[in-house]
Amino acid sequence: MSVDAGAQEIVIIEDVDNVLHSGALRERLQDPSLGEGTITLIIRDPNITIIGDMNLDGGDREGAPLHGCKSLLRVDLKGCTKLTQLGDWVFDGCSSLTSVTLPDGLTELGNHVFWMCSSLTSVALPDGLTQLGDSVFCVCSSLTSVALPDGLTQLGVYMFGGCSSLISVSLPNGLTQLSDGVFNRCSSLTSVALPDGLTQLGDRVFEECSSLTSVALPDGVTQLGVRVFGECSSLTSVALPDGLTQLGDWMFSECSSLTSVSLPDGITQLGDRAFRGCSSLTSVSLPDGLTQLGNDVFSECSSLTSLANSAGFCDIVPYLRDRYKCVTLRKLFLRLLGKYNQAVNEANGTEAEKHAIALAYFQTDNSSSLDVGLFLQTMNASGGDGVIGLVGYILKFV
Repeated sequence: MSVDAGAQEIVIIEDVDNVLHSGALRERLQDPSLGEGTITLIIRDPNITIIGDMNLDGGDREGAPLHGCKSLLRVDLKGCTKLTQLGDWVFDGCSSLTSVTLPDGLTELGNHVFWMCSSLTSVALPDGLTQLGDSVFCVCSSLTSVALPDGLTQLGVYMFGGCSSLISVSLPNGLTQLSDGVFNRCSSLTSVALPDGLTQLGDRVFEECSSLTSVALPDGVTQLGVRVFGECSSLTSVALPDGLTQLGDWMFSECSSLTSVSLPDGITQLGDRAFRGCSSLTSVSLPDGLTQLGNDVFSECSSLTSLANSAGFCDIVPYLRDRYKCVTLRKLFLRLLGKYNQAVNEANGTEAEKHAIALAYFQTDNSSSLDVGLFLQTMNASGGDGVIGLVGYILKFV
């Protein structure tokens, strides 16, 4: 181990395992005389394959080779050409560390590798990286962007938890699962492009992402954990995939900017307090197949409560079911009316004859009962009653 006092560099080119495991390097880096953020550490060992231990639990974190070395400003591992693993907690608490250069051959980062590296702004991850442990970048509060390599299919729990400066993340196309709390408390994150192959989001994935405004979930997503969007106070819209069958507990709780949600037809269950505290919510469509409502699903949804009461409903759920039927009926009307208008345009004769011919395209047991005048009168009627009446009239012949 050599030290260049002028350049504030520590260079290690031999006996690296012994230097790391003996604690000699950490002791040197923790010398108060060095000051915080003053040292560039360069390790050039072409034979070392792992730095640290892949099986440290939280109680043993102080055994990590560079734990709490606040003097570190930069680390360069490029010369470790055979290095494939960084163990658990390796740079834990290196609060002045701003950058790390990783070798191309690195394939795995253990748990909590950069835990509480609060000055780390960016990391270039090698393309060959295939495994990231839990909480790798947790509480890296200065981290602004990360590009993840394509070889990853799963992100560990709370990987970016508490990265309050993170504004963009490039997720790999092969990613199929976001584990619990991956972006929890990423308060600067405004949007995330989720890959098409994603099928599952764990608990609290975007909880307290207070700048997140919109999310489009891929069509293949079938499972969402609890509190996925809890306290996303800027969230205004979410596109839910058709294959989703249930929303977990506290799913959109305290999403105070959310105004409307369209639930897929396959939804059968809403968890406890799914929309609790969504004070701007004015529209939710409850599909016919919904069979189970958790406790207090719409509690403290003040705008919905007001709308329900003004419409003569003492409870939100009957109001929403009524609104859903109305919307569904209108969609059916538009579809049928489109077919009817096409038939009219293709028919020949007087206006009344065209309408009679068009109505004849709708199957009926008694064609002589078709009342063209009544149909035209109903079609011209304004307001909801007219629309509903027209649909009912058409349905007689469907």
